[in-house]
Amino acid sequence: MKPVHKPFHLFRAAGALCAAGMLTASTLSVMAGTASDPKAVDNKAMDPKAMVVEKKSTSIWDQQELTGDWGGERTKLREQGIDFTFNNIGDFLTDVTGSQTHHATYFGRFRGNMDIDFKKLADVDGRLFVSGIYQYGRNLSGQYLDVFTSTSSIAGEESLRLDEAWYEQGFIDSKVKLKFGQIAAVNDFGSTGFFDIFMNDETGYAANILFRPNQPFSPAGKPGVELTVDLSDITKGLYVKAGGFTAYRDAYHPDDTGLNWGNDFKNGAVIASEIGYVEQNTKYAGTYKLGMTANDLDGRYNKLSNGESVQGNVVAYFSMEKSVYHPTENGKLNTDKGLDILFQALGAPHDRNPVGFESLIGFRYTGLIEGRDTDVTGLGIIYADASPDLTNRTNSSLEGETAVELTHKFRLTPWFAVQPNMQFIFDPKGNTNRSDIVVLGLRTIVNF
Repeated sequence: MKPVHKPFHLFRAAGALCAAGMLTASTLSVMAGTASDPKAVDNKAMDPKAMVVEKKSTSIWDQQELTGDWGGERTKLREQGIDFTFNNIGDFLTDVTGSQTHHATYFGRFRGNMDIDFKKLADVDGRLFVSGIYQYGRNLSGQYLDVFTSTSSIAGEESLRLDEAWYEQGFIDSKVKLKFGQIAAVNDFGSTGFFDIFMNDETGYAANILFRPNQPFSPAGKPGVELTVDLSDITKGLYVKAGGFTAYRDAYHPDDTGLNWGNDFKNGAVIASEIGYVEQNTKYAGTYKLGMTANDLDGRYNKLSNGESVQGNVVAYFSMEKSVYHPTENGKLNTDKGLDILFQALGAPHDRNPVGFESLIGFRYTGLIEGRDTDVTGLGIIYADASPDLTNRTNSSLEGETAVELTHKFRLTPWFAVQPNMQFIFDPKGNTNRSDIVVLGLRTIVNF
């Protein structure tokens, strides 16, 4: 039986986490001074509310990227629809409690993107996007912690590879869009959109249960095609989309560069679909999604209870991202500051998936600290429920793993940010007999 005091233990720990985080935030605020927002940190990390206009200044501290405007050429290219972005994200993480051996790790990801808007360049309703990455370092949760939760949204396998390379063509005034090429499908089907603040993979990118049907993810995109249809003629903001992609046995091998397309087509296919609604004409933006990813692959999954082979897998998800509060300043609503919330619930067959249900909630506040209007504070809570079939097979008392994350991003210059982070993992991998784990972290973000 699970001890009755566990929920109170969780709230006490979360309260201590919040207090420690705010103390850290206040201290670094005094040290750092007022700062602006980095333009972008990763492929899906652009925060529209935090975008700032390029300052006409020769100071390195005011420019949007570390390498500047390239003598004005960068601005000229962007005006023509050609945008090059480069960034490096580094996560230092260390587990300071728990029964496992403690480690201090660093994992980094350098990414380069080329984004061409052919509407600006040639008055053609098309877009070309290419992204490559170099990953290096050690993965704390993947290599050492043995948990359901991934403590870093960038950590994976060391690699130098092409992530995405796709072209998107619009038809009927962009109401229909066809995308084809090498695609990180999770970016478009199930990702949270809160990468700009959370370090944990579940809240910052996508819940781990979403990867079980072998849907391609960043930075290991695979060949595929997507079709998106704007249904605004029926209801403003309504859309549907669907996609088909090559699956994989191992996302990184034998395709260790992202260029081994011949092998990609040997691993079967995975399909995805989603219906969504984006609120229109409101100062409190909201996006709501209902989707599913599935495959019909043989020889990939086994029943957890007896090891018998089963065919195919599926995961369904509901996602909501909503702005719920903006402060009033000088008699006017400031939509660049305020509180956004994230909620996701996901389910999958428990007979073949170690986690049959996962839910997460996140809170993101921009401008919480006086005088630091573009800093972002985040609180996330993740619950991953261990499959009862896994419990029966291991003959153990497995329940659910709960992870709590508190983080604050200090934008020290438009091109540089630092982000202290704390994560508590309760009942690791659903095992009530394991010691709870505390992870301390620091993320750095540099836009070149």
